[in-house]
Amino acid sequence: MILVFDFDGTIHKTEIAYKKAITESLADLNLDVNDFDFKSFIGMGPKEVWDIILKDDSDKTPYIKKNGDRIIKYMEEEGELFPGAIETLAYLKNKYDLYILSKCRRVYMDAAREKFGLDRYFSKYFVGEDYNFLDKYKILRRELKEEYIMIGDRREDMEAGLKNGQKTIFATYGYGSLAESEGAYKNISSITELKNIL
Repeated sequence: MILVFDFDGTIHKTEIAYKKAITESLADLNLDVNDFDFKSFIGMGPKEVWDIILKDDSDKTPYIKKNGDRIIKYMEEEGELFPGAIETLAYLKNKYDLYILSKCRRVYMDAAREKFGLDRYFSKYFVGEDYNFLDKYKILRRELKEEYIMIGDRREDMEAGLKNGQKTIFATYGYGSLAESEGAYKNISSITELKNIL
């Protein structure tokens, strides 16, 4: 059996690095982070975020790169995983194949792999940029023919399982609203709960 994990908001406590980065990037444009629900951006594709912020059809590439580089910098300096993540992943690795599916840039995932030693636990990474930020369910439909359970904190994570006829587990401690969990097999309030149900 395969367990597919979302990264930001499921394993990685992204708000620490993300808030600092987006605050600076918005300040460059004379915008205030307090005017946005920045946590709702976590888990979205970067172009989607900047389309919401700028409300136009301009090329978002420079903003995506600059903000993305800032997120990596702060993640490398002071990033954290959710409490219990390492112990839980070490436990699950002995029973399942663990993959990551994240709608992020390749350079970000590579930095996270190094910072947190993710390769000790995960054998495959499906990275949004490698698929031109395709919907997550489409990536898994293309890449996985085996049975899997999708674990994440946003609606798109749930759809990555449900639209492919697979079970999902919703991380209520992440950045999505409870309404996004509809159809989930289980809800968890801590990543450590996976040890009891898997």
